[in-house]
Amino acid sequence: MSIRELGYLIFGASDLEGWRRLATEVVGMSVTQTDEGALYLKMDDRDFRLAVTPNAEDRLLAIGLEVANQSAFVDFAERLIARQVQTHKGSEAERRLRRVQDFIWFLDPAGNRVEVYWGPISTFEPFRSPLGGRGFVTGGLGLGHVVLPADDLERAQAFWTDAMGFGLSDILTMNFGGADVKLYFDHCDNGRQHSVALAKMPAPNGCVHFMVEVPTLGDLGRTLDRVQNAGLPLVMTLGQHVNDECVSFYFRSPNGFMMEVGFESVVKDWARHSVFETSLPSLWGHRFVAPA
Repeated sequence: MSIRELGYLIFGASDLEGWRRLATEVVGMSVTQTDEGALYLKMDDRDFRLAVTPNAEDRLLAIGLEVANQSAFVDFAERLIARQVQTHKGSEAERRLRRVQDFIWFLDPAGNRVEVYWGPISTFEPFRSPLGGRGFVTGGLGLGHVVLPADDLERAQAFWTDAMGFGLSDILTMNFGGADVKLYFDHCDNGRQHSVALAKMPAPNGCVHFMVEVPTLGDLGRTLDRVQNAGLPLVMTLGQHVNDECVSFYFRSPNGFMMEVGFESVVKDWARHSVFETSLPSLWGHRFVAPA
């Protein structure tokens, strides 16, 4: 396996100011604006982990996956070509936005745009939250996780485990909104329980949800207070997941899909892990909140 982490997410958004307020006033990320008008949302010593670009349609545009170096990048591209995956080289303008040495992009079988890159470019200035929090859990674990939609779930999962080299962490089958749904949770080459998950459920803006992790329970509680004080729609109450043991809550982002903020997600030793399936997503909490 050569994918080391989920390095970045790129959103297209009609409401950039909504994202700026969310970042700086609610979740505690710092924000800078590029010459092209995109927002960089900073969570750690990288210049950004989330990039929000002006766009008429609110949606997830791409996920960025990191490999260790140029040699691993070339090897991974050759791996995809051998599996007849149509790849595209990133343009100079795209590389400049992503602040990487190089990247390729392609679509998975569900139509999700996936980018694989090497060599992040950053000032590596220490992160300082505008809200005074202790930052976010990233480092070698990546930015968090993202859940992508996949109508043909089995085909998409086969692609992610074969072509992408991800490992299956666990499976969830449950009733969601009156319909039976299934999710595969997949890990890359770090200890985060899942960096990418695939879900057979509707997501018209290209994302079911994404998650960022804070380092203390106090940070989580204060973020929840700020979400509610800002009047952002809460989607799921505080709860603890079965698979990654994370304590978290979910709310609606300016793009319409859910954002999860969590605390104390388990770090796995994959040599000692056994894949399991559950029909219980959470040990407690995570109750859906009816729209106001």
